[in-house]
Amino acid sequence: MKKRFFMQQTIITAALLIAGGTANAGLSFVPTNTVTRTEAFNIGGFATLSVGSTLSVGHLDYTGPGSQTVTYTFLGQESGFNDKFYDILGGTTLLESNPIGTSVSSLVSAIGPLNFKFEGDSGKFAFNGGTWDTGTSIGLIGTNMLVGSTIYQYVLGYNDSAGSSHLGDWDDFVIGVSAVPEPETYAMMLIGFGLIGFSIRKQKVR
Repeated sequence: MKKRFFMQQTIITAALLIAGGTANAGLSFVPTNTVTRTEAFNIGGFATLSVGSTLSVGHLDYTGPGSQTVTYTFLGQESGFNDKFYDILGGTTLLESNPIGTSVSSLVSAIGPLNFKFEGDSGKFAFNGGTWDTGTSIGLIGTNMLVGSTIYQYVLGYNDSAGSSHLGDWDDFVIGVSAVPEPETYAMMLIGFGLIGFSIRKQKVR
């Protein structure tokens, strides 16, 4: 009876950890530099971030485990150019003309930088985890961030034309990114927690 109760508690604990204790599971932002805004971040739906406020620029990585569906959501823009976002893996694109909240998704299993890029109207690209054309960069706006009625694990902003990757406001094209494990990944995680619990229980019995 005690063993059964212990296993139930282990499974419940595992489920809670998966659901709430790993808010950024599957994704990790890797900063490459800290920069300062030279213009205010001030698009609708967000608090204004003033000139002189700092942020990290870098790339967003997939960390696993297993396969997860990564969703990119268009959250707004303030650009004189016609910027775009490409989910290269999924072969889909987000445009400034899309309604706010438009999303694209792809199934990711490879560990490392997510396969996406931003483009400015002048053909300037910023590849996540790759090259950035002069004046472009990818910045971290926030983590576990509530925008409207949705919480996004990461909110990223693209800078398209400031002349330097270290200057600008990072509101030229803003996306929210979240990852959701596939059912088989949840099952693997539950089995793993269960085996750990069983091992601990066995040691206690000894």
